[in-house]
Amino acid sequence: MSITRLSALLEKDFKEATRNPSIIFMPLIILLLSLFYRFIMPEINDVPSAVTTMQLIIINMSFIMVATATIINMFAEENEKGTLKGLIESPASKVEILISKVLIMTILTIITSILSFIILGNPIEFAFQTYIGLVLMLTFYLALGLIFGLLSNSPGTATSFMMIPFIIFGMSSIFETLSDTLDIGFFEQVLNYLPFGLILEIETNHTSLNLLYLITWLVISIIALKFVYDYKFRKR
Repeated sequence: MSITRLSALLEKDFKEATRNPSIIFMPLIILLLSLFYRFIMPEINDVPSAVTTMQLIIINMSFIMVATATIINMFAEENEKGTLKGLIESPASKVEILISKVLIMTILTIITSILSFIILGNPIEFAFQTYIGLVLMLTFYLALGLIFGLLSNSPGTATSFMMIPFIIFGMSSIFETLSDTLDIGFFEQVLNYLPFGLILEIETNHTSLNLLYLITWLVISIIALKFVYDYKFRKR
């Protein structure tokens, strides 16, 4: 791996990200969502668990909309313009190309999350094991973005792929908040083993065992990424 090549790739990806309205739009959605939640925060400030749940929802949605969706979109744009093929044929290695996108989106995701918390205005008091879980969850979502990104050949395909993590992992956080008021039966048990449900249990009930489940999600995503990576580049 060459630091010089990686720096050049980072600069290229950063410029493309700042010029792409669809990528800029994703963090704005999270910031607007945070602003909406700020207006209802006074109603739940007396319930610490509700505040924590709201903060984790923002983080989860930030990871999905910024880390996962933007990587998918970047790959789709490069595939459509033919720039990805040019990068693959350049001296830069395929791993360097992937790492560059991951680093850019990780930084953007962290910045978006920090700005969201500033908008919410509530102090962050997560347990140490929750931060470990959040790192695992972010890495999982980044791997998910790479998987669907490598499979996206056009913006249309990318949009379809972006809906998958949003519906499965994003909407689950909304349903999780309704589990105390609605009887969703077996579906509630499923929610508990999705990344958001696991991280919520780690923070609220200090269920350290859930870190192993998050690691399992991460390992599965890495294995899937390896298969997709080999499939995408098998002829190159």
